[in-house]
Amino acid sequence: MKPTFLFIGPDKTGSTWLYEILRQHPDCYVPPCKDIYFFDRYYDRGLDWYFSFFEQAPAGVRAIGELSHDYLFSPQVAERIARDLPGIKLLTCLRNPVERTFSHYLYLIRSGRTVEPFEVALDKFPELINNSMYYKNLSEYFRRFDSRHIKVLFFDLLQSDPEAFAKSVFEFLGLTFVQNIEYSKKIRVASQPRSYLLARLAKSGANLARYFDMTNLLGVVKRSTLAQMLYIPYHQHERPKMDASTQEQLTALFQPDILRLQGLLGAVPFGRRSCVVRRPSAEDSERHDCA
Repeated sequence: MKPTFLFIGPDKTGSTWLYEILRQHPDCYVPPCKDIYFFDRYYDRGLDWYFSFFEQAPAGVRAIGELSHDYLFSPQVAERIARDLPGIKLLTCLRNPVERTFSHYLYLIRSGRTVEPFEVALDKFPELINNSMYYKNLSEYFRRFDSRHIKVLFFDLLQSDPEAFAKSVFEFLGLTFVQNIEYSKKIRVASQPRSYLLARLAKSGANLARYFDMTNLLGVVKRSTLAQMLYIPYHQHERPKMDASTQEQLTALFQPDILRLQGLLGAVPFGRRSCVVRRPSAEDSERHDCA
């Protein structure tokens, strides 16, 4: 069994929700654990090791795949996938880069990796910015794959109409729409750790489980009630907020990448809270409108 599709990232764009939806579809198979990280972290384990994750796929399923949200960030990974899985379908979901960056920061807090202010974390964790540079990363895949095999989704649609989002995914993968799936259910709300020490230990334990080839078991543990008890959802007044001046700086920082992304895709509908970029005209090649 070989995968017929991959979700390549980025992180904080609904990949956990998508994994749970695909896991419930009767004609789709995904392994027990999301984020196998084969093509970036564990490529030296070989294709036989990778394909073993799909051995339990039932006969007759129409789509087999995995979701690893870091695949997007490496040209070497893009080259490996193109060589080893020619013709595979690729899914990606793009989110307002400013919002994605801040959501990533909240995840670092949840994982016990930082308690510092957002502005300090931006300097300390370069992936906060790098993972939101969509054109730089996505263009490597468009160079290597037929554009018909790449489905670019947008997080705004997932937020506003998760059922329509799922239909778009299913259509791309050759799956029929299934009614009895709870598409509106939130899988992982923003939360903080009960203990930063326990959160760091949990993250280290997950990395050890992957190192010792217990990836599928890790998937079962992460979905367990016990694992979720490590975290507490934010009350509205507790959730960190982004300073307005920082938001303006990040918006300006991401604008060149957004404009190049629009040239690649033809449209970038990031929504009301983001910079809505239109295709530049001959007279006005640099203008963009912020809603």
